[in-house]
Amino acid sequence: MTLLIFILIAFSVSALTFLIWIYNDYRKYKKQNNLIIILLLLFPTSLSAQYTDGGCRISFKWHDNQAGKLEQNKDGLTYRFIPGSTHWKITIKNNASEEARINWTNAQLIINGQVSGIYWETHTPETSSPSIIKSQSELSQTIAIAPSSTSKANLKLYDKKSIGKGNKAAVTIILPVSVGNQPQFFNTFDFIVTQVHQ
Repeated sequence: MTLLIFILIAFSVSALTFLIWIYNDYRKYKKQNNLIIILLLLFPTSLSAQYTDGGCRISFKWHDNQAGKLEQNKDGLTYRFIPGSTHWKITIKNNASEEARINWTNAQLIINGQVSGIYWETHTPETSSPSIIKSQSELSQTIAIAPSSTSKANLKLYDKKSIGKGNKAAVTIILPVSVGNQPQFFNTFDFIVTQVHQ
């Protein structure tokens, strides 16, 4: 938790320093419009991406996207998420010219700060080894919380009744991906689940 706070503070200070530097360096940037700086400060990018599931609104925590969709582009790949309280469907489309590999065995699911194992709805040999997505094709996978030997309770990513009472839930999905000959990197997708206000 303290690492996350430290990263957020460092990012905020860096962004503020950069904005002040652009504003004060009038010789280099005097022809550019400063309206973009005002827009960046007034409109956070996490407000427009949202998906509604019953009385719950699922939004990207840090990224901007179209209303009604949870979709994000990173490194030539388009990630689309269709959430549910018990499972999420992930669709990855490869828009790059090289093939991409997804290592499902090292994927992580973090619910409210607690790491959970991932259970695949359709467990195939592809989930045990890296799945290959050829150029201009897509792959879909449905994930859920893996049952543990100690917990026999109903495994939900978020509880609609709890969200309806005003509580929030944080869901993080970490996917190990490599494109072409690049080394594997971990794409992190942070979501927040809140009550739909009518």
